Amino acid sequence: MEGAGAGAEALGPAAPAGAPLIRRLASCNKPTRDKALRLLNTWLPSQLEVSDEDMKKVWKGLFYCLWHADKAPVQSDLIGRLSSLLLALHPHNSANYLSAFLLTMRREWPGIDSHRLDKFYLLIRRFLSSLFLLFKNNDWDLELTRTLMNLLEDKAFFADDNLLGNGVNYHIASVFLDELKPFLPARTESLDVLFKPFLAVMCKSQDKVLVSKVRSDVFDAMLEMGKSLLKSGLTNGCDVGDETLNVGTITLTLGFAGKLYELGSSRDCFQANRKVLFGLHGEFLKLEKNLELSGIEITVPTVKVDDADEVPMLIPIDTNETQVGAMMVDTAAQSLSISAISELSKKKKKGKKGSHGSKKRPTVGKENGISLENEKENKSENLVIAHGGSSGNELTGDGSSVTFNESVISNLQMQFEKVAAEVGLDKDNANSFDPPKNTFKRAASKKRKRVRSIEGDTGGDAVAKSNDKSAKRVRFSIKNNLVWKPQSPLPPQSLRLPPAATPRGSALKKGIPPGPIRELPPATRRVKQPKKGRKGIKTISPAIKRLRKLKSLSI
Repeated sequence: MEGAGAGAEALGPAAPAGAPLIRRLASCNKPTRDKALRLLNTWLPSQLEVSDEDMKKVWKGLFYCLWHADKAPVQSDLIGRLSSLLLALHPHNSANYLSAFLLTMRREWPGIDSHRLDKFYLLIRRFLSSLFLLFKNNDWDLELTRTLMNLLEDKAFFADDNLLGNGVNYHIASVFLDELKPFLPARTESLDVLFKPFLAVMCKSQDKVLVSKVRSDVFDAMLEMGKSLLKSGLTNGCDVGDETLNVGTITLTLGFAGKLYELGSSRDCFQANRKVLFGLHGEFLKLEKNLELSGIEITVPTVKVDDADEVPMLIPIDTNETQVGAMMVDTAAQSLSISAISELSKKKKKGKKGSHGSKKRPTVGKENGISLENEKENKSENLVIAHGGSSGNELTGDGSSVTFNESVISNLQMQFEKVAAEVGLDKDNANSFDPPKNTFKRAASKKRKRVRSIEGDTGGDAVAKSNDKSAKRVRFSIKNNLVWKPQSPLPPQSLRLPPAATPRGSALKKGIPPGPIRELPPATRRVKQPKKGRKGIKTISPAIKRLRKLKSLSI
């Protein structure tokens, strides 16, 4: 411990980050690490500029300082001290500190085991929270926000260091929106800068996992909050939390639909990402159109650093439920009446074709004696009444709103019934506007006339031929496509063989000449015979030879 104290005295406030300090930060002894960390907390904020190399060395020691930290309270305290150091540094050193942190995490990420992964996840989350706190303490300064978010884009999402640290990018995308919520509202210009890296990922990134993470955890989450905010604005007495209100306001007012469409249409967009971008564009565009139709005006207040509780307010244009109901009735009646007129115009065209060019207008529903002209008059009356103008109802003020009473509601109900009867929504009862019952017979007669005209032009043979062609079926059978041909010239009768079966051309494959069909025997599985041992040549030993020679001599 005496050596540690001497090293601490040698490294004064103005001393650079040398090897002794880095070794003490990465020590296995907790008191040694704590002394080195206190020394770093006093030396680093006092420096106006620290080089990139020195900052990388410092973060090498800080990484292993957290690596050796055990127990959850100790880890949480150490992570808080490391992340809060970002707020105490000079702006230039803050950028270097963040850049070295991202580089170190990406470099060391593949070597982190599953037991230590949670504390490094927490470190990334706390760093993002300290980053947003730094922006808010500086009144969302646009230049500082742009500098640090560009570092996040260049050093993490689009880093060209060839390191296997994509897990860092995935976790940043997963927790970004959750850590941003407590620091909202923010300036609109700063919000554009905050979401710029994620829009760039959706446009240019070739990492499918990262694109999926950004879509699900950032943009889909914003869409859900925007929908819930819009729904709560239309429902009276429904309260939402501040986080949903702030994020939903960003979703509805920041104009993501146009930005996503521009990115998807640009030449720099990665081809595989266009479908994702246009899908998100459709969702945001639908949400913005619903905001316009709902009649709710969203105002984003000016951001004040002192008043952190100020949140955007929802100001409904029309709070009267009857006026909202009038809008819905107006649009529904207009759509029904327009569809009824379009159907009647189609029937009119069909009637003109059936009359072979006659100028007389055919009447529809002769049983009740109602003509198309009367129906058009009824349609025009329906349109006028649906928009709030009729002989029995009066407009209030300048004619922009309608006062609803019992007579107006009953009149609207009657007009709805008429329009529904014309369109054919009333299926239970027969209506005077229904088409005649013999429509099927008319269609059949038209077909007969067309057949007669064909017979008159080309004769009945053409119809018969067309029927034959439509009824022709092609079947293939190998038996019917075999031609038995004798061998030519004929061999002697003693050597004659049965004639060869030669298939016709339709049974042949392309490029194979015709020839006799040979029936191959079914394939049988060959059974491997066990290998017999090789018999070696028996040799007689010299001792036996001598013994036999002695026996022959003794005889």
